[in-house]
Amino acid sequence: MATSKASLKVELPKPGEDKPRFSRVGIITAVGFGLGVLWPRLAGVHLVPSAPAEEVAGVSSAAEEAAPAGSGDPTPPAAAVAPAPTAEPATKPPPTDVSDRLEIGELQITSCRDAEGHRKNECGSLDLESVTKARIQSLVTCPAAEGAEGTLSLGLELDFKKNKVVDYVSGKSTTLPDSTANGLMECAKKEFGSATLEGLEHTYSQYTAFYLVKLKQPGEKAGADVTEASGHATVSWEVAIIRAEAKDGAIVARILRGTRVVVTGRKDDWYRVKYDAKGSEGWVFKTAIGM
Repeated sequence: MATSKASLKVELPKPGEDKPRFSRVGIITAVGFGLGVLWPRLAGVHLVPSAPAEEVAGVSSAAEEAAPAGSGDPTPPAAAVAPAPTAEPATKPPPTDVSDRLEIGELQITSCRDAEGHRKNECGSLDLESVTKARIQSLVTCPAAEGAEGTLSLGLELDFKKNKVVDYVSGKSTTLPDSTANGLMECAKKEFGSATLEGLEHTYSQYTAFYLVKLKQPGEKAGADVTEASGHATVSWEVAIIRAEAKDGAIVARILRGTRVVVTGRKDDWYRVKYDAKGSEGWVFKTAIGM
């Protein structure tokens, strides 16, 4: 049996065909390079590490420092932000009026002496308001006056040769406890320590005079209504001062001990009286007419 053999064919390239195809290789290379450059950017992939944050901040700071001063105000640091305003304190209550805590009676002269020390029967009158009023009112701030309620009979020994108050005494009309009265007297000594009697009109060299100082609780107001009254009274002071209005009214007259008056009304510690033949009317402190 005969065996078939496949024929083997060998082809040799022609001289012009035995060369590499550079055009095809160039196209493939260009396409690959383009894809390599564009793909990371399109995909958002960073093939190299980013610069450290400190360096970026340093570059930013340098840029801000290099900017001109007029280019804009820098943003203030957080520490420079003003703190939130605090709530305003509640409105404080108004201070207590002096007249709401203290009432000063009329000056009562109990005795007087001449330069030789001889006592006189008639002492006349003295106008001490410019020296005494503010100083007595200041007793409201005395520690002993805190919470006190009652009357202090404040006695003053006036020496016009020395032009000052030389002694102090708490009179029999005082109704305050001894400790309170003593404390108030000490405060009075301090207040009157700088007082001078120089320039005040006077007849004799020495006088003993008293003020009734009434201490009240805050809010204890004097009554506003006048109570009608009738009757007669006799002036018991050396000189009784008549005022146009109770307590703080202008002085309209001074009447001497023994003068008879007609009582027509009352307002707290003051009495409205007719004090002369013309029927002139005014207000007098109660103790001046023995009330």
